[in-house]
Amino acid sequence: MREPTESERPSFTPSARISGDWSAHIATTLDRTADALAELVAEQWEAPSLCEGWRVRDVAGHLVWRLGEPIGGLMRSASRTMMTERVGFDAAIAELARREAEAPTDDLIAALRRIAETKVYRRGRTGIGELTEAVVHSIDIFEAIGVPLRLSPRSTSAVAVARLKTRLGPSARAARGRTLVSTDARWRIGSGEPIEGTAAQLVAALYGRIPLPS
Repeated sequence: MREPTESERPSFTPSARISGDWSAHIATTLDRTADALAELVAEQWEAPSLCEGWRVRDVAGHLVWRLGEPIGGLMRSASRTMMTERVGFDAAIAELARREAEAPTDDLIAALRRIAETKVYRRGRTGIGELTEAVVHSIDIFEAIGVPLRLSPRSTSAVAVARLKTRLGPSARAARGRTLVSTDARWRIGSGEPIEGTAAQLVAALYGRIPLPS
């Protein structure tokens, strides 16, 4: 019997429970991101991402730093950069991303694959925060350059739920009393007048990258 395509599957309402172990979803997202990065040409690596002021290369470097370092290493490197560069936290994070991004592209791809492998074995941090980093920054890269990236509906919906729970940012607040309807991942979140878009568009909007679809 033929398996239904994604567009033929029924819509689902994701669970509101987002705590716990997301190791498999993080690993899958990073593997797919690494595979897609491996297909990019040099000009695409230097193109702007949806993360303001960051190139595609910088976002990849940030993923390697943010998901590959132990928590102690993250705090030490961020604190050291803030002190030596005399900058705030956000600027320090951007500087660390740029430093990591200076590695050859093959090395960045290989690093993402290694991190994905560690997550398969539930090593390191595997919570919703790490899944959010993986999903949102992958969208930052591939939505910006118009390259399709297949992400798990469970992953994108969990990241959307996480943002709506915090109500951070104008888009997340504007989505209150509305139903977010993913046209490709087949999930629905909320109640009220629908806001339709692809999973990537809805997640990007909730995290302040683009406006909510009209």
